[in-house]
Amino acid sequence: MRYLLPLLLLILSCKKQEISVIPAFYFWQSGFNLSEQEEESLEVLCVKKLYVKFFDVGWDAGSGQPVPLATLSFEEKIPDATQLIPVVFITNETFEKLGVKNDTAIKLLAFKIARKIEYLVETNNLTSPKEIQLDCDWTETTEQSYFFLIEAIKNFPAFKQMKWSATIRLHQIKYFEKTGVPPVDRGTLMFYNMGDIENVNTKNSIFEANIALQYIENINEYPLPLDVAIACFSWGLLFDEGKLLKIFYPLYKEDMADSLFINSEESIYITKKNFYFEGQFLAEGNTIKLETQTAESSLAAAKLLNEHLKSADRTVILYHLDQNIIKHYTNENFEAIYSSFK
Repeated sequence: MRYLLPLLLLILSCKKQEISVIPAFYFWQSGFNLSEQEEESLEVLCVKKLYVKFFDVGWDAGSGQPVPLATLSFEEKIPDATQLIPVVFITNETFEKLGVKNDTAIKLLAFKIARKIEYLVETNNLTSPKEIQLDCDWTETTEQSYFFLIEAIKNFPAFKQMKWSATIRLHQIKYFEKTGVPPVDRGTLMFYNMGDIENVNTKNSIFEANIALQYIENINEYPLPLDVAIACFSWGLLFDEGKLLKIFYPLYKEDMADSLFINSEESIYITKKNFYFEGQFLAEGNTIKLETQTAESSLAAAKLLNEHLKSADRTVILYHLDQNIIKHYTNENFEAIYSSFK
């Protein structure tokens, strides 16, 4: 018996530790009103964590100051027992216009963002969030201003005990010594938008394995613990004489009617005449390039990333919860993506 206990402890110590993967979705729509299909996916997949975009912050040239845009309207309550994480998207242009030494203006912006989050939580009777996420594709030139804003907003009285996360792009992973590491608790790696979206000849700007590999070789050197976001969407890129004019999102092959478009080659559609499409005027001869993440390519992206990440507990966020997107996946497809990180 005296030999049995040490042996048991040895076996337990050698046993592989179970990794905790928390399934989540981004919610990036203008109104929070879940469809039956969206509710079913949340229930079947046991998703109890939603990263919900509250509003954008962009630069208004007319007033010469940052302004809130695309504020979310809550048309129904958040599902019971669901953790809501507010997300605020801030354009990089906002920090370019504010400048690196305008501390007063940045502090004011931080205060306005904090108050607006607090207002949306209070007026919609939401449970006080435990985490807030900031989303900005900052650069070397805007790093100082963006990080200063993060520090300022963290000092807002109602948020001092809050956990903070920030979205991280691939170039910020590879070149973190140049672009800096945001002063937050966790990062969320946005594992998509890899190619040159403005080049009509780019194969697929959403996900290209060869490009991804160039950025994640040393991913485990990144100083922040990382959650991950995987793309599950399709979009159409409108080009005129080689110039990107607009992004139609989401957009799928079945949306490209034969009466309006000529499928000239794989994923390339040419307009047959002048007409309005999704609120945008299209002229005869315009090009729409369709870029699509399928269930197979989303899973391939997840597996590729997991091969390079060290084992750790993490949240896996699918982008994003929208009935027009999720109808192209099965719940088994989504579960396979989540499970690939275990």
